[in-house]
Amino acid sequence: MDSADRPNRRTDALHCGRVSAAGEKYFITLVTKDREPWLAAAGTQDVLSAVLRTWHTKRDGRILAAMTMPDHAHVLIELGSLLTVGQVVARWKSSARRRAGFVQSFQRDFWEHRLRPEEDIEDYGLYMFLNPYRARLLKTDDTWPGWWLPDPGLFRFPCKLCGSGGPPPEWVEWPDEKFSNLAHGE
Repeated sequence: MDSADRPNRRTDALHCGRVSAAGEKYFITLVTKDREPWLAAAGTQDVLSAVLRTWHTKRDGRILAAMTMPDHAHVLIELGSLLTVGQVVARWKSSARRRAGFVQSFQRDFWEHRLRPEEDIEDYGLYMFLNPYRARLLKTDDTWPGWWLPDPGLFRFPCKLCGSGGPPPEWVEWPDEKFSNLAHGE
């Protein structure tokens, strides 16, 4: 596709109204440049997971759940007090590119949603977990290597997973409307 044929992304609009509030929960989506599936290359899911784990252990915020897909990643966080959401994501992106040793990169911006008090992290965690299954990238009796749940006790759905760690097959078949109330970007 010629660059003239590509739609204009208008990512500057992503900055309008962006608020970083310590202690708030954010659902963040990072997308690779041109949706190239370089996160599926050998070891790169591990690299991004390591970057997220490092940030989590430094204790200025915490990862609630993370899902790395071939061309994007979803991260559910509780923001700390030292950095803004934009600074946190910029550090993740630069660290992941550097550690992976790839020239590929992420799209310039990212998508984020600050969860409202009435929104449940359970819904976002389940949406993230089901992402590779609903995309038909694996069977329900397999587990996705890009999934990380540091504290499973924060969520109710993990105790309902099959013995293999995958979801019950009927979860994969839920209609899209099941998640239509969630704010998500891809």
